[in-house]
Amino acid sequence: MKTRLLLLFYFFLSSSALLLAQQSEQADTNVTDKVLLQEFKLNGNKSTFLIKGTSSLHDWEMISKSFNGFFIVENAESANPTLKDIQVTLGVTTLESDNRVMNKKTYDALKNDEHPKIYYKLKQVKSIKAVGNDTYKAILNGTLTIAGKSKVVDIAATLVLNSTKVSIHGEKALKMSDFDVEPPTALLGTLKTGNDITIEFNLNYL
Repeated sequence: MKTRLLLLFYFFLSSSALLLAQQSEQADTNVTDKVLLQEFKLNGNKSTFLIKGTSSLHDWEMISKSFNGFFIVENAESANPTLKDIQVTLGVTTLESDNRVMNKKTYDALKNDEHPKIYYKLKQVKSIKAVGNDTYKAILNGTLTIAGKSKVVDIAATLVLNSTKVSIHGEKALKMSDFDVEPPTALLGTLKTGNDITIEFNLNYL
């Protein structure tokens, strides 16, 4: 009888120790998961979004330094980080050139009254390759929305990322007509912008 009681007591202690170990391991895993998945906020004060184009008189550009967004990455410190999400929101009227008339014409062409924001959202990472210390070359596939029309585009970008900050820079050639935007004109039609534009971006996240 005493032997049976000792065996039952030993079994109880073993089961309790195993349960505590499993709970501790699960808790450690949950903490690890929280550390691995990180979200960074876009620093609009240290980022730029530039649209460049041509016209019948001269080349032109409009720049914005005021926008917001976020970047979510898993395993930022590893050799194979996983980009989970990238989103950018830009107000049309934050884009400015040195020509007020052209600014107004551009806002009208971009249908600012009905669609005051330009959006970008990551769909998938087509490729990513380490090219240096914390530096990667990537092809980002995402949805770009301009003047209320969305288009899926591939963008080649260079990323620098670690556990404390992220930066992305690159450029993408587009056509205004891809987004049903009519190239603006000014000076009674003597200044006509071309259909081709290039978007250049330098985004910094903290």
